[in-house]
Amino acid sequence: MTADIPIVALAQMEVRAGRPDLNVRSMLGFIERAREAGASIVAFPEMCIPGYILGDAWEIDALVEDCEGWSADIRDASDGIAVVFGNVALDRGAIGEDGRIRKLNAAWVCHDGRFVKRPGLPVPLPHGVHPKTLHPNYRFFDDDRHFHSLRKIAAETGTRIRDWMVPYEIRTGGGVVRLGVQLCEDIWHQDYRDRDGPLDTLRAWHRAGADLVVNLSASPWTWQKNDKRNRVVREAMARAPVPFFYVNKVGAQNNGKNILVFDGDTCGYRTDGSIAGRAPPWRETLLVFDGCSGTLAGRASADSASHRADAGATPTEIETIHDAIMIGLRHLDHVRGHDNRYLIGVSGGIDSSVIACMLRIAFGPERVFAVNMPTRFNADVTRENARALCGALGVDYLSCPIEDLYCALSARIRDVEFTRESGDYTRLVDENLQARIRGSDLLAGIAAKFGLVFTNNGNKTEVALGYATLYGDVNGAVAPIADLYKTQVFDLARHLNEAVFGREVIPRNLVDGVTVPSAELSNAQDVTRGLGDPIKYGYHDALLRQMIEYRRHPLDILAWYRSGELLERIGWDDTVRFRHWFPEPRAFVEDLEWVERQVRVNCFKRIQAPPIIVLSKRAFGFDLRESQLPEYSLRAWGRAKWALLGE
Repeated sequence: MTADIPIVALAQMEVRAGRPDLNVRSMLGFIERAREAGASIVAFPEMCIPGYILGDAWEIDALVEDCEGWSADIRDASDGIAVVFGNVALDRGAIGEDGRIRKLNAAWVCHDGRFVKRPGLPVPLPHGVHPKTLHPNYRFFDDDRHFHSLRKIAAETGTRIRDWMVPYEIRTGGGVVRLGVQLCEDIWHQDYRDRDGPLDTLRAWHRAGADLVVNLSASPWTWQKNDKRNRVVREAMARAPVPFFYVNKVGAQNNGKNILVFDGDTCGYRTDGSIAGRAPPWRETLLVFDGCSGTLAGRASADSASHRADAGATPTEIETIHDAIMIGLRHLDHVRGHDNRYLIGVSGGIDSSVIACMLRIAFGPERVFAVNMPTRFNADVTRENARALCGALGVDYLSCPIEDLYCALSARIRDVEFTRESGDYTRLVDENLQARIRGSDLLAGIAAKFGLVFTNNGNKTEVALGYATLYGDVNGAVAPIADLYKTQVFDLARHLNEAVFGREVIPRNLVDGVTVPSAELSNAQDVTRGLGDPIKYGYHDALLRQMIEYRRHPLDILAWYRSGELLERIGWDDTVRFRHWFPEPRAFVEDLEWVERQVRVNCFKRIQAPPIIVLSKRAFGFDLRESQLPEYSLRAWGRAKWALLGE
């Protein structure tokens, strides 16, 4: 670090996708605050003007033109300060791979009312513009679908990536500062290759003489992602010891099937890779760094309060999940353009109880309404759970029995016959009938009457196994806990009672498992007799995590079972229950095949399910993209199964 590094401000802002006007207004406020803090440079996140996740709205030329045009408003506000920000840039002389105007996911740099020129580029680009080098093509990222990368530009022009690392020269009171820029994925370079080896743009900027490098990111939150990023940055800085600044956004954006949350974690790194300052997560903050006497010190300002950027204890996973759900829920207000009021069907079970609490915390009691819809199969204990929960939360509560509707519709369906067959009115038909009355009729009807948005209460274990009724409890505008396994829902319930409310809000009989999880749709699901869901909670949660998030095949699971390391590999250690459920190999194999089949055949339900807030390494939706596929058994599976069972 040299004494010539200027004061740098990082604007950890909430980016509202699809509203460039609101984003620019926010940016102008941050620019003024940075100027007042004495900053020579202020940097903003990737795609901070239009938003990053816009889906195929990027194909609407008029919208793209409009978004690019807002860059001029930021340029005009750059008197006396250099502004680095993310926006779409257009190369009007070329066609993109989508057959439309070529678009670049770009960093823009302006200073003193002008976009900063870089005359040393191999081929001219629009003034101030540096395209993203590495485009992610995994999970929910679709950069290559819409944008042209610097990697492709280099290939087209016969140049090397490092030829494009021409620093921006920014004149400050201390002299000329040479600035390098990255966009998000550019720092995650280990798996990308160029003719010269790993495509490390930080090292290229360092070799080009950059005095500092800023990474503009739109990086969604997942647990421990920031720890991994810090390791990657330290490894990169060991080869390129240049002051490095990372600025990320907060808030949420959606791709139609998933709501992605952004925690920020904006920070600055000293040349040895240590963190000089860090912004508090989940909220807008201006993080200011002073470079002097070979040191780098950061200070954060959220609203008008200033404090040490890296203060505070590290939150636990369940605490962070709680915060992420809050951000995802509040995103619906942005999408709909006003403060919504929310309706939840409270069954007296653990899932709806947790969601009711989250709604209450996110929006206050006056914006939350709850309805319990019992039949003869609903026990007194769960009815009382629902009533007591809503009383403790202070939300408006309604009991609306559906026994009469259920009996009338059941009788009608039983009597229906075609000329060629009479059908079979099974217990499953009867159970699904109740679920559809609740979801499609009562819940949807009440929501329409009172102008409410209603939630989906399914958890990830149920969603994966298809333990839900299409057009019944597969409904709603948002699925707050559909990326949490049942065991995590219990963890969140305990956290809410103990850490958030400091008292029993979710009834103890649910949290302690005295009242078993149950759909309560027949006498076979009578919680007073301990009869509940046909799911081996704990074990199935751990098994599904391996299959969904780590893409493990049943063949892998079977191999772990044969080697005696299954429970260790899946991270579940209840050997007593495991041996009770699976006293011999055949029971284990049959259950494993049942799980695989349930996940496969219920894909059609997930396709039609509401948007899920992403809380894991892989969420159903456009994060985990599924096709409806026929049954197929790997040849290796047959051999492994035969070897185990002796068939």
